[in-house]
Amino acid sequence: MRPDLQSHSPFGELMGTTIVSVDADRRTIETSYDLGLEATNRIGTIAGGMICAMLDSVTGLVALSILPTNQVIVHTSLQVEYLRPARPGRIRALGEVCERTDRDIHSRGELFAPDGTRLATAAATLRIIETQRAKSMQ
Repeated sequence: MRPDLQSHSPFGELMGTTIVSVDADRRTIETSYDLGLEATNRIGTIAGGMICAMLDSVTGLVALSILPTNQVIVHTSLQVEYLRPARPGRIRALGEVCERTDRDIHSRGELFAPDGTRLATAAATLRIIETQRAKSMQ
């Protein structure tokens, strides 16, 4: 596993991110997120923006997992489909790289409730950036 996948970003910490497994051969990742009441909306379900954030995370992490350490990625597109309301607590996520070109990675992600109900899906496009260029963008 890439060294930078072994630690969390500040936002990853906020979402309670855990990387459960990475399968480099299958180009997949499993993560979980642990969200509390602070992530809910007025009706008590997880806010749509947090659903997007988890899907952004899992599609990005799976893309990052297949790259060498001198490359990083940034999202250029994230298409989300909400299927069911999500409740606070642990949410399981699966990510998969669908295609990689010299310039982009296309990945997808799915979120699941503890009982296995699929909550949301996403398709993402991510731009591959050489580390030196990524540093100059900061």
